[in-house]
Amino acid sequence: MAKLKEVPVPAELEINNVKELDEKLSEAIENNDNKPTEEEVAEAEKTFQEASRDFSAKSWDIGETEDAREHVDYLLHYVRNRLFWTQTGWMGVLKMQEELEDADKFINENKKVHLKLGYQALEFIFYSLQNPGGIGWQAAKDFEQENEIYAKVFDAVGKRTSEARIELKNVQFLQDQFAAMSQGFYLEVEPEAEEESPEIEPEAEKVEEVKE
Repeated sequence: MAKLKEVPVPAELEINNVKELDEKLSEAIENNDNKPTEEEVAEAEKTFQEASRDFSAKSWDIGETEDAREHVDYLLHYVRNRLFWTQTGWMGVLKMQEELEDADKFINENKKVHLKLGYQALEFIFYSLQNPGGIGWQAAKDFEQENEIYAKVFDAVGKRTSEARIELKNVQFLQDQFAAMSQGFYLEVEPEAEEESPEIEPEAEKVEEVKE
């Protein structure tokens, strides 16, 4: 967790209204010796911009190289036949299809490569995998037959999504740090208690077999 480093405020400071609070606080910050220098602010801005640019351009490897063909084939099938959308979600579906077709072409033209997706596509397909859809008995029966590959792809995409979110959180901290330093504050990070990541259970593992 991040917090602003405390700025000493004179004990005799009396606040009568919001405007006066802003003025007094600005004065206290201005007189504070422990505030970021212009060089530190510039360095924080540079660090944030570089991290943001790198994150935006990054592609995430899904699964192992030997799984690339199987994974992209299933995701193409999933987007065409299992993905449920409403309202303006159709735009995301079309964009996701384009991303997967590009990935399919890349895998065809190169040997021993990963299925790669950018962050937005990664989040979109992970959300979609959590919400499979279909109409009627036949669709349900067909989905039952692909449970194994569905669970495998779900696990691979979920793992990379979790890692990407952690990296995004780090970029967002750098942004907050730069913003705080621009206002005359240092932003500190408080240590957080380590928590075990909850296991993500795909729909495939929740389906119980029905004995006839």
